[in-house]
Amino acid sequence: MTMAEEEKIERIRQKVEQMGVFFERSGFAPVTGRVFAYLLVCDPPHKDFFAIQEFLKASKSAISNALAVLTNEGLVDYITFSGDRRRYFRINTNGWLSSLKNKLRRVGVLGDLLNDVLNERCESDCPAFNHELKKIIFFQSYLSKGIEQLIVEWEEKHPAT
Repeated sequence: MTMAEEEKIERIRQKVEQMGVFFERSGFAPVTGRVFAYLLVCDPPHKDFFAIQEFLKASKSAISNALAVLTNEGLVDYITFSGDRRRYFRINTNGWLSSLKNKLRRVGVLGDLLNDVLNERCESDCPAFNHELKKIIFFQSYLSKGIEQLIVEWEEKHPAT
């Protein structure tokens, strides 16, 4: 392996780690975030189980669990090639986009839940807290309306094919 190839692999490892940490902070388990990150940066954009395991230097069970989670969430799918019994995992871009939209729409759900909480609270109990909670609910509602409008505009400009 040439020095340039080794340097490229090291850059990819650093990028996978950086992105893996981001995905971990976003709710993924550590290995799941790194599998997702690796599938984003690998070339070609699909890898078999053992290539993923070798790159990440993780156990079979950790890779298997990560791929199961990502597949169940619709973020990853797999392809096969004629004459090759292996499955090659790749990012499911349509599933990822759908997941992003659904996560953004949850802002409104949280606002509705918080509004129900506020309705259960007595106005005389901690009025300062209730006032602050109302500000958060208003902010959630504001975001929710804006997000929904942005999603509608996006879908109008980028119809599903």
